[in-house]
Amino acid sequence: MTLQIYRGAMLRKAPPLESIEIFVAAAQGKSLRAVGRGLALSPSAVSRRIAALEQFLDTRLFDRAGQSLVLNEVGARYLENVAPAIRCIRNATDAIRLGEGRPLRLGTSHSLAGWLLPHLPALRRQTGLDVEIVATRDVQSLVTGEVHLAIWGDLPVPANIAAIHLLTPEAVPVCAARLADGRTTPTAEAELPGYPLLSVRAPAGLWERWFAMAGLEAGKLDVRGFDTLQLAHEAAAAGAGVALGMPLVSNRYLASGMLIACAHRRFRLGASYQLYRSLERTQHSMADTFTAWLREQIDGATAEFQNQLLAASTSDCSAA
Repeated sequence: MTLQIYRGAMLRKAPPLESIEIFVAAAQGKSLRAVGRGLALSPSAVSRRIAALEQFLDTRLFDRAGQSLVLNEVGARYLENVAPAIRCIRNATDAIRLGEGRPLRLGTSHSLAGWLLPHLPALRRQTGLDVEIVATRDVQSLVTGEVHLAIWGDLPVPANIAAIHLLTPEAVPVCAARLADGRTTPTAEAELPGYPLLSVRAPAGLWERWFAMAGLEAGKLDVRGFDTLQLAHEAAAAGAGVALGMPLVSNRYLASGMLIACAHRRFRLGASYQLYRSLERTQHSMADTFTAWLREQIDGATAEFQNQLLAASTSDCSAA
């Protein structure tokens, strides 16, 4: 296999582009398994392509240390010259992909997709920008170009992915006006441990953090986990328990009255929303337009969330 690749490459004046891409990815510290995953190749297939490139160049680019590849001096010089060319090719390709009439593909969770979707028609009217949402939390979707940008909550990412902070939300307990078991909402924070507490499975421990920041003895909590924040909110609206309300996802539930705040204090629990992009792909003007618009929407939704809680607090005081 390697010999056939080598003979074909010798008819060229330059090695195959795929081999250069694989070399750049491996030289920048990715494991062969990670490189292969992005290209749907096995680690052994990646290794063979690197070996074929070295045969084409008639020199070693890596020193082998067991199963590891360590970039040598020749490889470092080669990387310095070819990496900018790969970036130029990717940028030119992205410019066409994001050309007129083509959508900006945004990766995000189901919960944030539910918040974003109603706002997209206004974005299209205001800017002409068409956004296509891909419900995913796979970082490789950014690496491969399946999505151009992504909004996720504190996701570990490789070194070649940049994360831009968008929001560290405040959390407040929310629930339906009456629970499915007939109980009304808690009237004091100290009553919360006696109710089913609804939360996401990842990140874990959000309710424990809330009680710690409130200075309350939590004891043994009945925390029920959900895959997404939206599912936790739907369960709370159905009377299954008390959820942690946060800006963006919670706004429509509070506005409709499906959920009400059952405590007045709110705390930042450490989890944040980030905007992710590949460092190897320069931001296109359409992506910049979307980023500016997104910040405005998040600022507006955060202010709306705070006003909803303030209105509820004022209403409670008036009733008292």
